[in-house]
Amino acid sequence: MTGENGFRALLTGLALYSAAANATEWVEVGADTEARYYVDVDSISVDGDNVSVQKRGVYSHVLTDNFDGHSATFRESVGTIELDCARRINRVTRIDMIGENGEVVWSSGPMKKRMWEKVRPNSHAESTLEVVCGRLKRI
Repeated sequence: MTGENGFRALLTGLALYSAAANATEWVEVGADTEARYYVDVDSISVDGDNVSVQKRGVYSHVLTDNFDGHSATFRESVGTIELDCARRINRVTRIDMIGENGEVVWSSGPMKKRMWEKVRPNSHAESTLEVVCGRLKRI
C-alpha cells in the first residue's frame, strides 16, 4: 500500500492498537434498586495480602448529592476497592463521582486510612470479593 490508502491503513491500525491498549474488561458483580455494579478485572493488582480493583456503579437515574458543601449531579461512580481475600474484608480507598457527560464532578482523592469492613453475605461486595479473589486463584 502506498500513498493515501497506506496512510489510512496506518492510522486505522494505530487507532485499533490504542483502543486495545486502553481496553478494560468490566464484569458485572451485582445490582440493586439503585444501580448495577461492575469491576474492571484488568485493574486487579496485588500488594501482599491486599488486592485492589476498580469498581463502577452505574445508577438507574441521575443522583444529586452534597459534597464538601457543593451540590453535584452524577450518574456513575468509579472507585478503588481494596480486599483481603482470606479475611473477607474490604474498604474503599478512592471514589470519583462521574457526571452525565463523563466528567468527574467530585473526587475523594486517596483515602489511605479508611477502616476495613466485613463483607456482608449476599451483597455486591461479596460478589466483588468472589470475582476478584477467584481470578487470583486462576493466575
